[in-house]
Amino acid sequence: MVPAGAQDRNVPEAEAPTSRADESGRIGAGVDTDFAGHYYLSGVMETGSEMLLRRDGTFEWYISVGALDQFAHGTWRRDGAEIVLSADRPVRDRPLFAYLDTQPWSALAEQERLARDRATAEDAVEARCPFLVDSVATTEPVVETVEAPGSQVQVPQSERDAAADAALTAAEEARARMEEAASRILSAGTPVADDAAQEARQVTLAWQEARDRAERTASAAGRSRPDLPDPVLPDMCRMPEPVAVDEQSPDQWQGGLAVLVIDPKSGNDARGVRVALRFADGRESEVTTAGEGLTLVPEGPSADLVSATLSAPYVPGRDIDVPVPPVRSGVVRFSIDIEQIMDPPFERMTLRIDGDALLPDELGRGRYTR
Repeated sequence: MVPAGAQDRNVPEAEAPTSRADESGRIGAGVDTDFAGHYYLSGVMETGSEMLLRRDGTFEWYISVGALDQFAHGTWRRDGAEIVLSADRPVRDRPLFAYLDTQPWSALAEQERLARDRATAEDAVEARCPFLVDSVATTEPVVETVEAPGSQVQVPQSERDAAADAALTAAEEARARMEEAASRILSAGTPVADDAAQEARQVTLAWQEARDRAERTASAAGRSRPDLPDPVLPDMCRMPEPVAVDEQSPDQWQGGLAVLVIDPKSGNDARGVRVALRFADGRESEVTTAGEGLTLVPEGPSADLVSATLSAPYVPGRDIDVPVPPVRSGVVRFSIDIEQIMDPPFERMTLRIDGDALLPDELGRGRYTR
């Protein structure tokens, strides 16, 4: 597992010399500046790639094949009729994680809080209302007679209509039975007894199967989909309405404490990072980053956050303790150096010179042109 989006990196436009060029006199040796520039790949289906050859002898390379994105950087040189790319290996002599800063509570964090609160509310509704069971796909087929070549045997339209009418009536009756059972069972209060919960499940599945059969028989009769509204259940079975953060003003946000892990260099987020939090009162809590590299501290802290230990299962043995300036609310941002954990897709790539184009042997008939 790697951080989501860890390879989604665009080739930068800048051609200014990099610090690596200043550090090594060897960089630039053998460089033919006539080939410096921004190249784009063509001739390879469903593949996008860019390559930047800088005048200082460094390069950036990027490729996207389907859902897979890869990138590399390093040095390049001309060797006769070829351009040779030599990719840098990851440097792992510096910390993988570090504290960046603490920012004010954001719209992204508030939307995550809203989603978390809604999920908690939905779980509570499902726990107290046994009529909210997942839909099931029935295996009961609608038997239709297929005409054999030269045969006049077929299901009369009148029989198809009769079957559709009967199925629609059965579905309406099943819906009424479910509504009656819901009113009766839930009026007794919660928690619902086991036998009542079993009855609730049975009438719910019976309604779902009857509705599905009514839809199939209507289709077989050449009719439109029947109008079968969902059963009307007591208010305690009603799911909460979704709330979008853009429907609120910032002064309506509840706020809290969140953790965000990103790679500042590429702007990509890191998911699956475990963050063990330690607070000034001795309390500890552990969270794991998810979408957008963000996670919320479940309970509002009663004391300031003072330090954290960051680790990731896809980089074993690289745990690090990070001190944090005392904070109780906001978005605490940590950095991850993604380049340390991403091996380049190649160590050496050779491109044949064809006029102003460069032809990569690894990509068949593809060609890079400026």
